[in-house]
Parts: sequence; structure tokens; C-alpha cells
Amino acid sequence: MIFSSRGLALAALGCAMAGNALAGASNLQPVDTVLVRVAKRPVVAKAASSEAVKLLRDLADFHRTSGQLSADQAAMGWLALWDRARALDPARVAADLDAFDLETKAPVGLRSVIAAMPPPSAWPLIRQQATARALGKPDDTSGLGLRMITEILAGDTAAVNRSLAGIERLAIAGSPAEREFKRSSVNSTRALVYKLYGSREEIAAGFLSGVEAQLRQSHGAVEVPDLVGLIGAAKAEKLLTDVLKKPVSLQIPQGEATRVLARKLALGNIDSLSKPQWGLVDSVGTATLYEAMRKRFDPVAGAKKNPSAEEVGPDFDYPRQSADVYYFLDLVIAGRRQEAERAMLRVTGRGARLSVPKKAMAELIRAGQNEAVYLYLAQLLERRPQISAWDVYLEQAAYLGHAQDAIALLDRLLKRQDLSGYLRADLLAKRLDALLGADHVDKAVAGFKELLAPVPTREDAKLSERVTAAMRLAGLGRVLKQPALSDIGFTFAGQAVDLPVTAERDWRTGAVRDLLAELRRQGKVTEAQKLALAELDREGDPRYAGLTAIVVDPAKRAALVELAGLYDAAGQAADVMRLLDEVGTWGTRDLREIIADKDSLGTPLGLMAARALKASGQVAAARASVLAVLNQLPGHDPAYQLLLDLGTEQALVELDRRYARDQFEERPLIWKASLLNLARQYDEAETTVRRAIAVDPSDGEQGPNDRMRAYAVLADVMQAKGNLKSAQDYRQAVSAIRLAEQADELRKLGLYQRASGMYKSALGEFSDAYCIQSRLAVQLGKMGLREEALVHYRRAFELMPDSFGRVESHCFGCENVFAGPRAQEIAEQVFTSLIRRGSTKPQAPYMLGYLRMEQGRYDEALVLFRQAVALDHEYLNAWKHLQELGDKTYIEASERDIARLKLYEFDPRQLHVRYQLDEVADLGSLWRALSGDTAAITTNEPVYLLASSAKERGEALAALPPDMRKQLEGYTGLQEKMGSQTGSAKPSLADHSLFLAALQLMGERGGRDFSD
Repeated sequence: MIFSSRGLALAALGCAMAGNALAGASNLQPVDTVLVRVAKRPVVAKAASSEAVKLLRDLADFHRTSGQLSADQAAMGWLALWDRARALDPARVAADLDAFDLETKAPVGLRSVIAAMPPPSAWPLIRQQATARALGKPDDTSGLGLRMITEILAGDTAAVNRSLAGIERLAIAGSPAEREFKRSSVNSTRALVYKLYGSREEIAAGFLSGVEAQLRQSHGAVEVPDLVGLIGAAKAEKLLTDVLKKPVSLQIPQGEATRVLARKLALGNIDSLSKPQWGLVDSVGTATLYEAMRKRFDPVAGAKKNPSAEEVGPDFDYPRQSADVYYFLDLVIAGRRQEAERAMLRVTGRGARLSVPKKAMAELIRAGQNEAVYLYLAQLLERRPQISAWDVYLEQAAYLGHAQDAIALLDRLLKRQDLSGYLRADLLAKRLDALLGADHVDKAVAGFKELLAPVPTREDAKLSERVTAAMRLAGLGRVLKQPALSDIGFTFAGQAVDLPVTAERDWRTGAVRDLLAELRRQGKVTEAQKLALAELDREGDPRYAGLTAIVVDPAKRAALVELAGLYDAAGQAADVMRLLDEVGTWGTRDLREIIADKDSLGTPLGLMAARALKASGQVAAARASVLAVLNQLPGHDPAYQLLLDLGTEQALVELDRRYARDQFEERPLIWKASLLNLARQYDEAETTVRRAIAVDPSDGEQGPNDRMRAYAVLADVMQAKGNLKSAQDYRQAVSAIRLAEQADELRKLGLYQRASGMYKSALGEFSDAYCIQSRLAVQLGKMGLREEALVHYRRAFELMPDSFGRVESHCFGCENVFAGPRAQEIAEQVFTSLIRRGSTKPQAPYMLGYLRMEQGRYDEALVLFRQAVALDHEYLNAWKHLQELGDKTYIEASERDIARLKLYEFDPRQLHVRYQLDEVADLGSLWRALSGDTAAITTNEPVYLLASSAKERGEALAALPPDMRKQLEGYTGLQEKMGSQTGSAKPSLADHSLFLAALQLMGERGGRDFSD
């Protein structure tokens, strides 16, 4: 199908990288040099609308007006649309791109009709009609499916289960495979019904239905709910004992008591297990169960004392690989070294790397056993350096203060003459990491030179890693102010990306982008332009041959965007305009579809265009372009700056409008405060900017030079009001953040000690910066300075409540701020002390709740997040975690619904948090929420016509054979429609899991396939 997911991906937006274009003196070649490189490639009237297209149009009309109809009219109108959708020929609809439904992201069909569901007042009448139809044709699966959909709408689970039984009965007439598939689907749907609407006992029964469904499938695993928490230990024991006799794989993501019980039962009933339960070996201390299952299910290899690597090579399912890792750790802790080595072969024997889960490492640290793992790996790797356990070894070496020993081990190994070229390159790279981390820069530089000395070739198996090293050396040359080092990196990377492309070299796109960015950071704009021009000259992807004006090669368009970025950064607005106007291969008619494509420094094309349009006097077009950028990048500060430059009165109106639509995006408030300050409305400016700070004090989602902008504005306001001391304090805070951003760069390059020193300097300027305290703590921990790290952990935890708003963007969980038991102990002391002192800050229970989630204490976390939203009903991230806990512990359906619908109310575009509405139980409330005025800020209005591109696109289409032309016209039109949508698509009832399941049971396209 021409609009396959891969095809539509060609229209996807370019990846977003933070950063600002760097202006500077330019020796850029004139824009004509670019234009001559872009090959010139040479809309007919559409056919009459098909029935599918007419239905799509009528569905849109009905959806818009059904609320104005009587319940009877709405019910009968909806059923008529259902019947029309049922009568469509799926093959014809699939081939008709004009019949693609943007709401369901699929060809128009029954899902589209569900998406157009009328108000709940019509649902009882629809159910009456559907029930009558099903009674009239009791052997019609489609009729039963429609009836079941209306029963779902009514929340009548007993009726739904009766319809499921009827559908299962009708499956007897099919082939054996069809019968098994239908029964499996029925059981999966039944489990879903219990999950959404069931009592604790019914959820347990639904788990049994899931087991029955899994029995008919050859892959996947059944998730076990917290049965002990749901129905008590006695009932859970009986249920699990029966299930363990069935040939299904179990996973227990929630409920430690249930996990312990399942392991005990599996071990006690090992002879009756039908299948090994590797998913139960998921923590340190489970070696006995592992060995019992190995003996039971793999007696030959299990009995051998020295099996071969092939015999102990890993199965390629994740539960087994994970179990192998835990078994290895248990053997090391027990001092069973020879057996541990064989276990290591099982983990790494087929190319997999040893990776110790965070939970396991925390257990080892808590038990004081991580030293044993480190010592064992040191001895093992000296004998067998080819084993892929270096990452764990080096991480623990640094953490335990053995970095110098690790370097010495690598030095000894690299003196060996029997190493393969591949292994030598790998060890050299590992040694570089260790040397840089220990601040042995001169030795590291020598190592880089050795690693990059061989000229890159297509046959080099480590080419990707060597290119990464080359770019790292280029960055080191910049921060160390040694341009000769950068030149070595640039030379190697340039030679590598110039090699002919092979299919497996998927690293090249990122390498070119990284090379362009580093060249531009170092002011080498001429070299950057040459590289971008070479990308235009390079042989393109053969899939786009002859169609470059219609379906653009992403690499070619990225080169064009880069060239526009170079001219934009150099202030050559006229040249940017010529690229927009005269290039015929942008692959689109209007700028709107590529508005957010970014160059290597993160400047969106729409902002480049807006600047150029402003310079040429086209102010209205410039404003349209910058607003289109903000629709897709609502936190992009340079776009706000340009919006203000285009007219303050219009900007104020737009800023107010944007904040009214999204009160968790602080940027409109920051820039409004800046305008008010310029207008000498100082009190209002201060109030506005403090509101912005309250939204997200940490401001962690912004890139370098834009973080904490609110404090810079507040400093200006304070100075204007004569409060010089406060102004100085705020400026010092911003200066500290900028210094920490430089430290971040050092840390990314591997200069950990220097980064730590710079973080300390930043704290010397502003010690109350949570983000700096936390990053320094994590960095010190990695360097083995654990006691010093704990001091900064404590201070970071103390600052958290004042550093987080309703939507924190500084991801302390992602940064492992709670890594290790000692850090968690300190966090617990700080957060519980806040609560004990009667703090009314919602951040206090929120922080402790976050910690409890990290610890796997989900029931306690649930109570704490409830406290947080009780203290602040608009605490977005607390609602987010509250709804996430529904996957970890039992939460009543009504409470889950409240959390999910609150998230939709506060953040309908999912710009700040992610959530799903596909399992909301209260469908009436869901319908009302989706029908509210929460539409995303979108527009189908054109932004700026790309004249030559539109012309050549039309000519290229006209030159094609009629059938191909029609297909491509439909495809490109669909691209444009989808490109006009910003943010996440608005959800609909058609996305609900139960409706997808019902359609799948009816055999309809677009239904859920439980076999996936």
C-alpha cells in the first residue's frame, strides 16, 4: 500500500537538537553554487469522489452536528453510517488515498464510524437497534460485534461476556486455525473487560482468561497481576499452582509478595512445570530456582561441568537472558568462580554484552557484594578480554575507586600480540574512556591518535565506533583549545562519511549531522558548506530516483536545510529566500510541511524563513512562519524573540492566547514579562515572570543558553525597580547555570574530573541550584567519591521541593539521582522530615512518592501521589504518576479514569506528559472530555509557497503515467494533511482497546490483533 508506515515516515519532521545557529564572518560560496547542484526535474483534475470519500465527508459532518440532533435522529444517522462503512470494499478503500481518515490514521471504515459516535443520550437507542439486529441474525458475527460495541458503551459487562460467548460459538464453523485464533481473541478481550470493569476477584479470573489465550499462541508471556494483593495469599497460591502446570510463560511486574510466592511454588512443584519460568528469576538470590529449572528442562548441559560455549550460548528471549545475568551474579557472590565463568559464556557467548540491571546493582551494593563482582570481572577479563563485560567492569572500577587499576589492566592487554584488530580497537576505545575519566588527557590523546591512525574503509567492522571517537576528539580539541586535535577528528570523520554507502551503515546520517554541527561550532562554516554541498552531489537513495520533486530523499533535504542554516547564521537573508523560492526539490508545495526541520545546530527552517521574510519586508508572511514554528515547537525561545520583533501589540495578544491554551508552558509568560519590563510596567512584569517560574522552576527541558531565562528576565525587572541586590543574586544564579552547561559539555566528552571541578565552581556562584547539586552528586558517585557525593545528594534532595513545579522537566529519575541505597536513605530522611514537619507543599509527598516508585513500593507511592493532588489539584506530574501506577498495583477503575481524564484536560496535546486513554472505563465521561474545546492549535492554512518546488512537483506529477500520478497525488496530499497536524493527534473513541478488540473479533481491518 503506498501510504505504508514507512512511506509516511518520509514526511516526518527532522530530529530536534537543542542549540542556536552561530552567526559570524562568512566565506560561504554564493547561493548560486547551491542552486546549480540541485537537479531540475521536470495536478491533474481528480476523479469523481468515491463512496469511501463521500462517507468520510459525511462522517465529518455528522461528528460536527450530531450534538444538535435528537437522540433518535443521532442514533439512526449513526447506524446508517455504520451500514455504509460495512458495505465498502476494503481493497478499494485501501487503494484510495483520498479516503484516508486522519483521525484514525487508517483508511475510512468502521473505526471511523466509532470515532464519529454521537452523544451518550443516543447510545441506549443504538443499543436497542443493535440488539434487534443481532436477534434477527443470530449467526452473524458482525451483528454480534455491533451489539457488543453498544454493550461496551453501556458498561454492561455481563452482556459483553454473553456476546463474547456467542462469537466464540460461531467460530466453530471455521477452520481449526480460525477457531483457535478466535478463541484466543475472545479470551484476551474477556481479560480486558475484567481489567477495566472487574472486581478484584474478576481481575484474577481475567488473568486466567489471559492464560487460556496464551495457550493458543506460540510466543509472548502472560503478565501476572499482584494476586496476593488482589485476593490474598491462600487464593493466590491455589491459582498460581494451577497456572504453573500450564505451558505458558509468566512475568510478574508488580507485587513482591506475589513474586516470592510464585518462585516458592515453582521450586516446590518443579517436576510438574510444563515450561521453564525464567521470568521468575528476576533478582539476586534466585540461583536455586534457576538450577532446578536448568536440571529439569536442560539436563544434558545442566549436568556437564564444562559445557562448550555453544551449549551454554544464550536463548534469544529476554527472560532467559535476564535470568542468566542474575544467576551469574549469584555465582560470583557465592564464590563459585568456575561455574560463574560458564554462566558468563551463556550471557556473552553469542555476542550479547553483560548488562547488570539497575535493581540488581542496587541489591549488590546494599549487600556489599559489588566489590566481589568487580574483582571477579578483573580476573576474568585479563584471561578472556574478548568477553563483552567491559562496560560493567569499568563502571564498577570507577565507582569503587579502582580507575587506575582498570587502566593498568587495559594497558597490559594492549601489549599482547594475539589480539584481533576488532578487539584491539574495542579495548583502545575502552581505555580512552578510562583515561579521560581519570583526567589523563595526554595519554588519552595519544590513544585517540592510535585508534584513528588506520585510514577508514568500508570493511572496517568498528568504523562507526571510530567515527564516534573522531567526533569526540574534535570536541575535545575545541574545549581544550587544541585545534590540531580537532583537525585529526575532522579528517577521519570526513573520510569516513565520504565512503560509498552500504546498507548496514545506518550510522552515517547521524555522523554527517554531528560533523556539520562540530564544524560550525568551531567556526568552520566553509568546510560545513562543502560537506552539505557534497551531500547534494552524492548518489541518492535509489527509492527516490526520478521522484525527487515529489518524494524527497531525506538526506538531500537535510543538506538543503543545513545550507539554509549556514546562510541564516551568516545574516544572508536574501540567500535564504532564494533557496526557498528557487530550489525545486524541497519535496513539498508549502513551507508548512517542513516548518520544524532543523539544521545541525537545532535552528528550524521555519525560523530561518521568518527571519529572511522579515528582512525582505514580508512581515505578515514572517509572522505566519514564526507562529507555525511555535505551534510545533512551543518552547523555542528564538522564535518568541522574533515574534516580539515583528510587533509588540500582536505579540502580547498571541502570548496570552498561547498561555491560555497551555498553562504548563511557561515560555509565553517569560516573554510577556520581558515585553512588560520594556514597557516599564514593572510590577506586572514581576508578577508574570514569577508565575512562569512557578510552572517549572528547574527549566530543565531547555537547551544551553536558554535555561533559567525567567531568572534573567526577573533580574532585569529587579534592576529596573531599583532592587540591585536581588538583581545581582538572580544574575549570579543564571551565571552558575551557564557554567554548569559548560560542565555538561565536559561530562559528555568524558572529562569527568574537570566537569566535577566546574560543577563545584558553579555551586560557588549559586549553591541553591538543585540541578547542579544533583549532577555533581551523580558524577562524584561514578568517580568513586561516594562520601563526597552523598553530601551533594542531601543538598539536592533538600532543594527539590522548591525546584519543581507542577510539571518538572529536570528528569532526576533519568539521571539516577536515587541511585544506590545510601542516596535513597538520605532522600527518605529529607522527604519524610518535610512531611513530618507538616509541610503543605505538594512537592513533599510527590518526591517521597517518586522515591517509593523507584524502590518498587507502589502501594505507598499511590498514597503519596494522592496526597500531592489533594494539596494541588493541578499538579500535572503527580496525576501522571498516579495513572502510571495502575500498571503496578490495583487502583479502582473510577480513580484511574479520573487521573487519565485530568491529564487530558490539562495537557490534551501531550506536550508535557504521556498517557493513554484507550482503557478509560467510563466511556460517557471520555466522550464528553473528547468533545470539549481542547483541540490542538493547528492550522491547514498555507505559510509560504515554495514556488519552484510547487511548480516542479506539479510538472513531475503530470509527466507520470496516469495510475502512478493518481497514487502519488493522493500520497502527497496525505503527506500535506498529516504534516499540518501539530503535537499529538487528538484521541477518539475509536482508539479504545475494547472497540479495537470488538472490530478484531468481527474480522474488520483496524481491529486489534492480539497475536502481535
